[in-house]
Amino acid sequence: MMPLKELLVSIVIATAVQAGGPWAWLNGEIRKVDKQRQALESELEALLASPQPQPHERAGFHSGFAPRADVVRWVQVDLGVEQALDAVVLVPAMLGGVQAYGFPQRFRVDASNDPLFADSVPLQDQSNADVSPGLAPWHVPAHDVKARYVRFTATKLSPQPGLGSRFIFCLGELLVFSGGRNVALQGEVFAPNAAETLPTWSPRHLVDGTHALGLPVKTGEKYSNGWHSAISSTADATKWVQVDLGSKQRLDEIRLIPAHPSDYPDRFGFGFPRRFKIEADGQTIFDSTNADFPNPGDTPVAIPTPGLQARNIRITATQLWERSGDFVFALAELQAFAGGKNLALGSSVTSSDETTTVAWKSEHMVDGLSSSGVLIDEDEWLAGLSKRRELTAELGTLASTQATALGVAQTRAFWLVGVVLLGATSFAVLAVLHSRRVREREMEILRQRISRDLHDEIGSHLGSIRLMSELALREGTASDSLDEIHRLAGEAAESMRGIIWLVREGDAPKLTSLVEAMRQSASALLKGIDSHLQTPTGADVATASLTFHRQVFLLFREAMHNIAKHANATKVEIEVSWQSRRFRLCIVDNGCGFDVVAVTAGNGLANLKHRAEVLGGELHFTSEPGKGTRITLEASLS
Repeated sequence: MMPLKELLVSIVIATAVQAGGPWAWLNGEIRKVDKQRQALESELEALLASPQPQPHERAGFHSGFAPRADVVRWVQVDLGVEQALDAVVLVPAMLGGVQAYGFPQRFRVDASNDPLFADSVPLQDQSNADVSPGLAPWHVPAHDVKARYVRFTATKLSPQPGLGSRFIFCLGELLVFSGGRNVALQGEVFAPNAAETLPTWSPRHLVDGTHALGLPVKTGEKYSNGWHSAISSTADATKWVQVDLGSKQRLDEIRLIPAHPSDYPDRFGFGFPRRFKIEADGQTIFDSTNADFPNPGDTPVAIPTPGLQARNIRITATQLWERSGDFVFALAELQAFAGGKNLALGSSVTSSDETTTVAWKSEHMVDGLSSSGVLIDEDEWLAGLSKRRELTAELGTLASTQATALGVAQTRAFWLVGVVLLGATSFAVLAVLHSRRVREREMEILRQRISRDLHDEIGSHLGSIRLMSELALREGTASDSLDEIHRLAGEAAESMRGIIWLVREGDAPKLTSLVEAMRQSASALLKGIDSHLQTPTGADVATASLTFHRQVFLLFREAMHNIAKHANATKVEIEVSWQSRRFRLCIVDNGCGFDVVAVTAGNGLANLKHRAEVLGGELHFTSEPGKGTRITLEASLS
């Protein structure tokens, strides 16, 4: 059987589940937090998924080393001129498999027109609590603050991975958006304490447009590989591709999107030339023909062109990318931005040569698609990733809050169980006390009954004996009187034995004791009459209340007295049985019998019926003159 405490706990939990959630009914905060969690999860589902991390040779900026975490380090970007800022974006660095490598535990971002920051505007202050960003960016709204300089200050450094005794801070990229353009791209970087270990770490890498987040793309069914040159047997072959914007346009930025076709899943930056130059209407605006350009992987290559006016943009590769024993030049997309709008979309594309397939076509280089999906606004994309980071952090906080709320609910549950246990214990004690008082009242009633029995049975016999002895002495009829006195004294003794047996047996005697008392009483009252008492073999050891025993015994003795006094019987058969809490007594004699209808008003039968009614049972008489009598009692054990 389950212990009471475990049973109560299971009831509490079952009730909580039925109420709409485990423990929620014990603490409303749990339901509130759960609703907030569901809302956050819905917001997360609507956001773009986090991109696959893209480690690069140029990891970003690395501060100088410090002996303590509380040493302040900062890095500053000069935008060249005052700009109306839309947002500042911080992208953590990634080195090897370590994401957010060296990202400071606390920091702040400020903007100013003073290079010394004597007067500045705070944009973000995370200097009061530790952060854990992962690789997700921090998108800091600037709300059109006008400034030329943006400074990132680490107020609590990060332990250097693998060397906990030294402290650093690192950043993969710092972007500053104004009018839909990253105005920090290729800006001047100043840091009074920086570590430069090329090609991995350099202050210049902070604003080179290369970071581990990859392309600003919305993945889906729409994609295209881009443009692909004809295949060359040598790397030194010159190949070019050109975009005609239709008219001369004022351009802010030119961006090259590397290809990454699905049939080359492990070849990031597919076809991107090792050496190339970019020309606008014949004017060279970027030249990397004298040195190898690091393969950008899945990162855009952005060239700032503020004030440039041009119609035709040409990219000329002077050293091709090695594919598989041969060499090619390929681009997924060419973008030309002005005021945050890509003017190259749908433009005319010409080239020195090309490879045309379903996925590779010249018009695919200006269709707004990359090899993995639709290219989207970079600022909007980074803002979405930053929002995902914030929501994920909120979910973590909610999980902690929910755990605390659950702890409160569990504490309340155990208090409730304690109260219920206390109540149950109190109820049990009260029940025991009540039962004891009921038992005491029953015993008092029993004592009164025994007192009446002594008065009615023994007192009556003794009174008769006294009266008869006086008459015998006065009239000289001692012989007849002595016989009657002997009979009455025997009945008195038998009554006394029955009463003493009832008192001695206790609160719930066994039925076998009742049968034995009935056997002795029959033997005493039916002298000279052949009597036989039959009991069931193998019957269970049942018990009944003392009241039940008393009423049955007195009914039985009354019946035996009637047989001995009135029946003129020579044989009496008595059968006692009980099963399934039902008791049956059957008494059959071969006496003179009687007319049941004629004697129903007699005291003898009335007493028997009265005792049967007290037992809540049924009493049946079957008798005819000259054919004996059958008395049957059926009652429930109590």
